[in-house]
Amino acid sequence: MLIEKILNHISNWGKFWFGLIFLGCLFNAILEKFTSLNGTSYTWVFAFGLGALIGLIAKIRGAWL
Repeated sequence: MLIEKILNHISNWGKFWFGLIFLGCLFNAILEKFTSLNGTSYTWVFAFGLGALIGLIAKIRGAWL
């Protein structure tokens, strides 16, 4: 029962989780590499927040593009 709920959640929110994890990591690496913000402690919040926002928009729209 719990596993079924978890799998249902992942299938419904897959785009959000992809945006949060994958795009967040990508944006974080870009910020660390190409900006002078790599010493600040909250760059990861911005990077993962942007990834989550893009994933949420994709979930609401139903498609990435």
